[in-house]
Amino acid sequence: MHATVHAAMYATIHPLHHQPNADLGGLLPDGAQPIGTIVLAHADDQHGTAVAFWPDEAAARSADDRVYRVDESHGRATGRRPLFAQVTWLNGDGDPVRADAAERGGRDRIWPAVREVEGIVDVFALRSTDHRIVVVALTTATETHDEVRDAIFATELLPGEAPALLRDPDRITLARVLRAELPTAVRS
Repeated sequence: MHATVHAAMYATIHPLHHQPNADLGGLLPDGAQPIGTIVLAHADDQHGTAVAFWPDEAAARSADDRVYRVDESHGRATGRRPLFAQVTWLNGDGDPVRADAAERGGRDRIWPAVREVEGIVDVFALRSTDHRIVVVALTTATETHDEVRDAIFATELLPGEAPALLRDPDRITLARVLRAELPTAVRS
C-alpha cells in the first residue's frame, strides 16, 4: 500500500460521447495495443471515459496527442475487482507550478491520509506533458469516495504548501467501472 512511480508507464484518456460499454472497438487507432484499459460509465449522464495504458510514450502518442505519465498507488483493496471510480480533473490551464504543488500535496499529504481507507483498489495520478493532472480512483463501493473526501478535508497543509496553488478541481466525475484490465507492470 504505497505510491509507486512507473517510469515506463503512460496513459491516454478518451471521452466516450455515447452510452459506453466495455468494448473499445473503434476507440483506438487500428493496430493500437494498450497494455491495459479502464472503461467507465458516468453516473450523471450517458457518456463515459476510457483510459488506455501504454508501455512507453511513443506507443501512447500513436493513440492520442495528449499523453500522461502514470503514478500509481495500491489501496487496501488492491487485487479486488473495482466497481466504481472517481475521475478528478485538475489544473486545466496547465500551470506547471500548480501541477507540482498538486503532485506534492497528493503524494505527501493526501495519499498518507487516505491509503488505509477500506475499499480503495488503486489510484492512478496522471500528469500530461502540458501539466494537466487527472486522478482516477478505483474503488469497491461508492461510499469509499465519501470517506476519502472526509479524510482529505481533515488534513492540514504541509509546511511550505501554498493555499493559493491548491485550487478546487476543475471537474469531478463519478462512474461505474465497466472494464478494468490493469497492466501487469502496474501490479509490480
